[in-house]
Amino acid sequence: MTVRLRPGRPADAPRLGAVERAAAARFRDIGLDAIAEGRPTAAEEYRALAEAGLLWVAEPDDGVPVGLAIAGSVDGEGYLAEVSVHPGHGRQGLGRALIGRVETWALERRFRSLFLTTFRDVPWNRPYYEKLGFAEIDEDRVGPDLQALRAGERARGLDGVSPRLCMVKALRRCGAAP
Repeated sequence: MTVRLRPGRPADAPRLGAVERAAAARFRDIGLDAIAEGRPTAAEEYRALAEAGLLWVAEPDDGVPVGLAIAGSVDGEGYLAEVSVHPGHGRQGLGRALIGRVETWALERRFRSLFLTTFRDVPWNRPYYEKLGFAEIDEDRVGPDLQALRAGERARGLDGVSPRLCMVKALRRCGAAP
């Protein structure tokens, strides 16, 4: 089966919550039921993200999305807000490809870095992002936008479920000097 990446469309919105929910179900395996049972992004928000050009989907031949990535910006740099892949399509490189698409988006906007927040101790979070070139960054070294995002995560109780952290990846344009 062929899976292609494409920009998200407003018509995708009703189907993407199911992808997010299925991907989150893995958290139940490590005792993070609160995350597994969390409410997915609202369809209206997915529509707005698609219209803003901040959403990408992974779509097999049948046209039903099996993965998604959401981009944004914080403190004048790129931000990977979300990446989810349906577990039935996991371990095929779709997450890596979606993150790569967000990196391309960030480079097209001349961002030098891509930030994200994730769970520190979840085996498929921090270690996965480290393999992709992200590194932990102290919260006191990030700008006010990212600090505000972290404050929102704390207010929603995410740190009480499992510790969170900020990560950053330096972006390089093809042919750019190291």
